[in-house]
Amino acid sequence: MVCITLLLYVNGVVESHVGHHKMVDCLKAKKTSERTYDGDKPFRFTCQKRLVEVGKDDKGNNYIVRLLDTEENPRIKAKSATEKLGG
Repeated sequence: MVCITLLLYVNGVVESHVGHHKMVDCLKAKKTSERTYDGDKPFRFTCQKRLVEVGKDDKGNNYIVRLLDTEENPRIKAKSATEKLGG
C-alpha cells in the first residue's frame, strides 16, 4: 500500500515512521516533531509517499509494519495512487 509517511532520519538512517491520512496532517506532525525532538543529532523529519506493509492492531486500526521501497528492495517502486490508513 502507498501512504503518506512521516519519517525520522537520524544520521541518514530511518529510525521511525508514522502513516497519515493527508499530507497536511503529516506536515503539521512534522512541524510539532521538529520543535519537540531532543534525541540524537543530526536528524531530519520528512513527509513522503512510501510503499509500506500495513498491519492491524487489537482495536482494528491500521499501522505501518515496515517500509517496502528501501535500498534493500530497489526493484519495488511506489505506485502513484495514495491509499489512506484509517480506522
